[in-house]
Amino acid sequence: MRVGVIGSGSIGPDLAYGFLSSLAAGEGGAVFLLDINREALDAGVRRIEGYVSKALGRGKMSPGAAKAIRAMLTPTMDIGDLATCDYVLEAATENLETKKVILGNLEKIVGPDCLIGFATSGIPRAWIAAGALRPERCFVNHPFFPAWRTTPIEVVPSGDAALSERMVSVLKSLGKVPILTADVEAFAADDIFCNYISEAVRIVEDGVATPAQVDRIVNDAVGGGGPFNVMDLTRGNLLVAHCQELMRDSKTGTPWFEPPALLIRQGNSPWHDPKAPGDSRFTEAQQKEVLDRMLAVLLGRSYAVAENGVCEPTELNWLIRMSLGFAEGMLDLGSRLGADRVAELCLGFKRKYPDFPVPACIAGKSLIPYRRDVKVERDGDIGVVRVFRPEARNALTMRTVEEIGSAFDELGADAAVAGVVFTSYDGSLSGADIHEFTSLETREAAEGICLKAYPVLKKISGMPKPVVAALDGPVMGGGAEFALACHGRVVGPNLRLAQPEVNLGVVPGYGATQRLPRLIGVERALELMRTGRMVDAGEACTIGWAYGEPVADPCRAARDLIRGHLAGKVKLGPVDPAPVPVPEAIPEVDLGHRSLCIDAILVDAVTRGLALPLDEGLRVEAGAFAEARATVDADIGIKNFTTNGPRVPAAFIHE
Repeated sequence: MRVGVIGSGSIGPDLAYGFLSSLAAGEGGAVFLLDINREALDAGVRRIEGYVSKALGRGKMSPGAAKAIRAMLTPTMDIGDLATCDYVLEAATENLETKKVILGNLEKIVGPDCLIGFATSGIPRAWIAAGALRPERCFVNHPFFPAWRTTPIEVVPSGDAALSERMVSVLKSLGKVPILTADVEAFAADDIFCNYISEAVRIVEDGVATPAQVDRIVNDAVGGGGPFNVMDLTRGNLLVAHCQELMRDSKTGTPWFEPPALLIRQGNSPWHDPKAPGDSRFTEAQQKEVLDRMLAVLLGRSYAVAENGVCEPTELNWLIRMSLGFAEGMLDLGSRLGADRVAELCLGFKRKYPDFPVPACIAGKSLIPYRRDVKVERDGDIGVVRVFRPEARNALTMRTVEEIGSAFDELGADAAVAGVVFTSYDGSLSGADIHEFTSLETREAAEGICLKAYPVLKKISGMPKPVVAALDGPVMGGGAEFALACHGRVVGPNLRLAQPEVNLGVVPGYGATQRLPRLIGVERALELMRTGRMVDAGEACTIGWAYGEPVADPCRAARDLIRGHLAGKVKLGPVDPAPVPVPEAIPEVDLGHRSLCIDAILVDAVTRGLALPLDEGLRVEAGAFAEARATVDADIGIKNFTTNGPRVPAAFIHE
């Protein structure tokens, strides 16, 4: 892929470095960094080289990757060098007229298939694209600080479904998580963020607290470092003021959105003096007023964005947390506080500031329902259950598991839904969340997490409507086990499948010991579980784990497979729950470094469980998981994984 970045100022070099890193790790290509100012261009190149050198020095990047990044970067002052680009992102200015001039010049140069993005913080796409030769290929692509590593990027679609889908695909391949928003002033995240900053400035302007006190109070409550610390990092005071003016003058604007005079007077000067940090100690009265005001604005604007349909609630909740660095999404915070408390905060704020808009869902104490980790979509008569935890490769917490269950309940009860595709944000499905996993300190807790998951897995396997998993990427442990509960599986070429639990010193606990042998045969299943060996897409299809052959678009193929089943052309169904015979002699396998103790527990669980009906076999598995978790080797394996990652073998002692 050939990518152009226009602008080598505050954000362009960071974007270019992020794109270079993704291309170097994937398909390769070229990145052109364009600026009309030689000094700015040279400074941008030095910044990129600084990132590369730092990553090399810390062992975060291989010499080969560094060489590839340097070779792929082309700094230029000639817009003609962008002629062959597949995608160009303008990140030079927040001035509308200048953006339109850049767009006009760019359209004279690039090919008809080139996608064009604009890294604006608040200017609607329609304003920028007005007058373009091909407005349908023009998109808002709003990144976040620091742009080289922060994955969310807001995308305003162009109205052309095919080009919008391609834009999303391009951004995913460049390491971003695209979040679709409506074409409104400040979009989703900056509506919340800029009003958050502005209210912090008003608090200082009103003499309630100092920047140091506000930062400490807010960071203690919601994380994110505090509003003034963020402003000092980004030098974004005037940009915030600009977004406030856009929101003030919008169709839904009120005088409340007027930027504080202090924000404008401050310009881009820092709020904190590193040589003389202010006293951050505060009184209880200060804490209450600061938090009441800040939470009212954060919650009020978050629910307004969701209620007005600017952004899908699950994605919005994730976007707020990931782009603003908060400890939790604002919809999570609202859910935790409860509708009464959220209404009390926002309506109390409105009594003091009558122009503050309070969403109907808050005023009516009926907060917008959402799922944190799972999205439910509909494609005609096909429902889609999509795990959405991009930052964790869609690892499964117990809340995720419960939300999967509620999603299947919803689609199962919908008479308009004929079948269900089970998938994730990017086709990957990791196992149990490692942070939650490490908290299982007793046999009862370990067995309990299995017993909580089994009813959800049974709900999937027992659905009267066909359920097909669509996967493409790493599918590990618990993720693979949830796929096993489906009635069929379709995979893409990037599938990497494994039951790697033995590498952590435990055994599978979400059904693999019982469903996998029933699906692909006892000997093959034992070999995979005992060694934790990785299976690619081709082998997954060959051994019968997945249907047919690897396909470029697993979700589409899954929908087609469901329709084929409904038409009687193919037969889908869960694994047979009946007992299955087990060979008298279990074939030997090379266990390598793996624990002999854990292997014995695993083999026993498989052989005893398969002699029973599936539900009874699963109870055997739960007991085996608890037994394994209580071993010394489990402690060794889990500690090794959390300290060294999955590539370093644990030094098991077979106890």
